[in-house]
Amino acid sequence: MDSRSSLRSVGNDRASMPLRASLPRLAALALVFLVASCAASLDAEQGRLCRMLLPALFSQDEGIAILDSEAVSGRAVHITFRAGGRNASERLLSCRFGGTGYSAAKRDLVAVQIDGVGLGETQLWFLKERWLETQIAITADPGPPRRGGAVLDLPSRELATGLQYALGGLPRLTLLALLALATALIYGLIGRINLAFGEFAAMGGMLASLAILLLAALAPGAGLGIEPVALVLALGTVALWGLVVGKRVLHPLATRGGQPILVAGVGMMVAVQEGLRLAQGARNAWLPPVGEGSVVLATGGGFEVMVAPRTLGVVLMNTLVIALLLLLMRKSRFGRAWRAIADDPRAAELMGLDPRRVLVLASLIATALAGLAGASVTLLYGGMTFSSGTMMGLAGLMAAILGGVGSLGGAVLAGVAIGALQTLWMVFHAIEHWELAVFTLLTLFLVLKPGGFFGYAEGAERRF
Repeated sequence: MDSRSSLRSVGNDRASMPLRASLPRLAALALVFLVASCAASLDAEQGRLCRMLLPALFSQDEGIAILDSEAVSGRAVHITFRAGGRNASERLLSCRFGGTGYSAAKRDLVAVQIDGVGLGETQLWFLKERWLETQIAITADPGPPRRGGAVLDLPSRELATGLQYALGGLPRLTLLALLALATALIYGLIGRINLAFGEFAAMGGMLASLAILLLAALAPGAGLGIEPVALVLALGTVALWGLVVGKRVLHPLATRGGQPILVAGVGMMVAVQEGLRLAQGARNAWLPPVGEGSVVLATGGGFEVMVAPRTLGVVLMNTLVIALLLLLMRKSRFGRAWRAIADDPRAAELMGLDPRRVLVLASLIATALAGLAGASVTLLYGGMTFSSGTMMGLAGLMAAILGGVGSLGGAVLAGVAIGALQTLWMVFHAIEHWELAVFTLLTLFLVLKPGGFFGYAEGAERRF
């Protein structure tokens, strides 16, 4: 869409026409997937601890078969098993823990029953202190029950292995797409680069960890229901930083050429990273593993393709946010104002638009997207360090440039392409060299095609 059609579609709309009606819906729909992935289910860590008791209580000469396991009343785990061969009768092991979800007491075994008969305090003490903490107990774990067959039956082991790598790379694709979209929102609007999105991702990840730990301490019985609340708190805090950056940094420097805003971006990188380091202290705040374990999706040549429902939930949540934001940028008044100002800010201002307000709101949304990327890392892997967002931010910047100046969809596509390229590299080559290889290939591509996928080599001059 050219500048004239963008301006006509905006008409007399004002830049204060933020997505107030749409953003709450966007956030609510995104959280649906997270809540669904955090629904009440067997905690994999508690299920493993309960299973590990069986080799200490029953002989392993004829094997121990786990038939079923389920969560009961939040803190209890029931395991149906058979000890002594196929002809042995089914028995029930019940374990009760002191907490659930992110509670510090989730590993505290408080009661054990076998077929409804509880163990004495002495027996329970020996199991907790002299068995569960040993390497023998870990290796003797009978393993989780087999829940039916795989959804897919692949013809070869190679295909199964490739599918496993593809599933493992899905989170990386959505994370880079979020960061690329965040960078493109600012880069496409003013033609300037904000280098601090990686650090804002780290801020989002660390704030999500902190919020989860605080909420777990305040409401130990809430379980995984605290995650959506923690996510909202973390993203709200990061978005406020984006609001301040847009008002105090991006807008004042947008008309002063590329060098001042580049220096300011480096300054924000250092300031945010050092602030996170000082706030973090000597230890990283890592969350304990939660949620149900992986399930078998496919088999091929004896290889089982595993996927965690939690991973799929986070990937779907991020995908929904990206898709809805792209749709809103095409259909909403704010999106039309953004495109009009990106095409011709002076003409847009003559039509009644306020470039400052559009830039500030774009900065708020972009920073929230970066924070969502960091919070997703925390939900998937347990946390982030103060410096772990730098390479993510650089990859997002490269994706925004690769997608083309001013092309939001191109930035998302480029983020997916970079993530896929990283995953493909790790399949065939040593993992420690992927950054050098990927960035080298991307640099060569931009030398041959400076405009990226959908952009142009020479960006229009943008002045506010």
